[in-house]
Amino acid sequence: MRSRVVLFLLTSAAAWATTPGFLLGINYSEWGPYLAIGNTQQIAADGSGALYVLSQCTQSDTGYGPSCLAKYAADGKTPVWQNKLGVYVVAMAVDTNGGVYLIPLPASANAPHLIEKLGADGTAVLWSTAVPGAGALAVDATGRVFTISASSVGASSPVEYSVIRLNTAGMIDVTFPNLPEVDGIPNYIAVDPTGSDILVAYNYQTFLDAYEMNPINNFVRIGPNNATWLTFSTPQGALAPAIAVAANGDAVIYGTDLKGNRWLQRVDPTGAVVFTKAIPSQTEPATSNEEAPASLALDDAGNAYITSYTGAYGTPVRKSLAFCGSAWLGVYAPDGSVLQITYLPGASSTLFAFGTVVIGGSHVFVLDVADSTFTPTQTGPFPQYPYGPQYSPASLALYNLSPNPGAQTVPLACAVSAASFLMNVPVAPGELLALYGNSLGPAQGVQPTATLETPFPTQAGGTDVTFDGTPAPLVWVQDSQVNVAVPWSVTGPTTQICVTYNNVRTNCLTEPVQEFAPGVFTVDGLHAAALNQDGTVNSASNPAPPGSIVSIWTTGTGPISPEQPDGSLVGSPLPVNAYPAAVGHLYEAGIGGPAYFAPYPNAYAGPAPLLIAGTAQFNFQVGGNESSSTYFVLGANTTSEFGVPTSNTFLIYIGGQ
Repeated sequence: MRSRVVLFLLTSAAAWATTPGFLLGINYSEWGPYLAIGNTQQIAADGSGALYVLSQCTQSDTGYGPSCLAKYAADGKTPVWQNKLGVYVVAMAVDTNGGVYLIPLPASANAPHLIEKLGADGTAVLWSTAVPGAGALAVDATGRVFTISASSVGASSPVEYSVIRLNTAGMIDVTFPNLPEVDGIPNYIAVDPTGSDILVAYNYQTFLDAYEMNPINNFVRIGPNNATWLTFSTPQGALAPAIAVAANGDAVIYGTDLKGNRWLQRVDPTGAVVFTKAIPSQTEPATSNEEAPASLALDDAGNAYITSYTGAYGTPVRKSLAFCGSAWLGVYAPDGSVLQITYLPGASSTLFAFGTVVIGGSHVFVLDVADSTFTPTQTGPFPQYPYGPQYSPASLALYNLSPNPGAQTVPLACAVSAASFLMNVPVAPGELLALYGNSLGPAQGVQPTATLETPFPTQAGGTDVTFDGTPAPLVWVQDSQVNVAVPWSVTGPTTQICVTYNNVRTNCLTEPVQEFAPGVFTVDGLHAAALNQDGTVNSASNPAPPGSIVSIWTTGTGPISPEQPDGSLVGSPLPVNAYPAAVGHLYEAGIGGPAYFAPYPNAYAGPAPLLIAGTAQFNFQVGGNESSSTYFVLGANTTSEFGVPTSNTFLIYIGGQ
């Protein structure tokens, strides 16, 4: 049991369902507008590929400062017109012919909500229509505008919601009344290109309600043959979901739950789920019901384009155009198969929904946060702004992509700990690593085996991996991910990792080496893969009693003695770790004081029996006052001022006796 609970974690990989032949390439990247926290930053495009950028006008504007709107040619840098609107704009939409529609922030709580259409030069207002409570905006291919209207029947009456449609002259021509009364407020709207399928998403009234109730998100749609709204729900609660409607009437929803987990779902016109996919991400737990999951767009074929943020954690990629970083763009076919997942070079975070726009399928724009490594390929209309004191950097990055079968991809994108999945950390001799990329192995995963007499092989499924030319044991082999054990001979200060598949060698990665670089295996990125003292799996429904012994598994804890052959299983007599280590927690001695590591007593600390050498097992006693909110790390087995490497932080479920 103790071996089986972690064996899956050592060998598991993401099995992407893929569709061949799709490949985006990056045409250009450039600096975007200033990142104004609390203000609307949005991009849109028309049918010609011209780009429209809504942003805060200057870096000195704060709060609800005046918005600026600019139109650029399809090259992304040649201004067509620029306009300081003089008001703060809460929403923008653009039709295929270049019609621009805005909702300005009302001057006061009692002022009417207006929807405006701008003239061809971006300055004149062609029409302005008052719609009570308008805040969400969508437009179909013909230029008809859709919004959600809120009105009160009486002073003590509840608010009633309707969908209002405006014709091309700005006149209200259709009202879709009586949006269903379900939990939350209808805040988001999307329509298909013909305007016949309408999708509305509800958000929670307060973050506190959402947190306490942990509710299911509600969505309603009305199609061309429906007289009433159809209500359906997502698999888990979401904050500020991104929504879209495909030409066939499918609803596409991209959501983030309260814990920061993301998911993509497609629902057909009857409310049946086509697919639901968990999206790798490293979003912080939500602190507000206004936080958005990033951005979503559909092309003419119904493919979904989303962005996600992994932070310091690696994730499998498909046809990546860049080495692993913090943010990526993913494209998913209507059946849920992965067309492409590529990192965006120099993108820092997709926590905020600045925008992804797809026009037809030939123009893809992404506006995201730039990090300190962002190097634009061309000079655009926006300067590079200095980094801000609170949010760094203070500039956005704009990317333009399009289908390009000749685009150069990165076969071997990154190497991460197979336990913590952290990137840009040193590797240790014997450590289990996950290598991410493309064409690293067969499409169908291969799981090599080992016995006490026979180590894991160094070749499987046509794949082999070398560290400084030394063959490495393989634990899992698949197209987009290879799990491998670092040979014990790797001592640094760096090592070169190369993958060969069917006699074709990939690019190589050079990684720093450190003898002690621990990572703890988890089941969800945060909670450790752990067993309770009675041998049962630690979980929310089966927590460890305070003061009991808990077992966890790690890798990267360094050399063992006596030395073991590469890829061998640990048998009796058990070897010992060269570096004494323990589970504990970090604490700060006073405000601004030094950080200390305080370990817990070890019942056992050493190589994990019957697992590959390079994995370790730690049986430690949970403190009597600890709870499920206590963060643990693995570090040096001494109480000392913090200065030694420690593992990723993790949680253990701890409960009653």
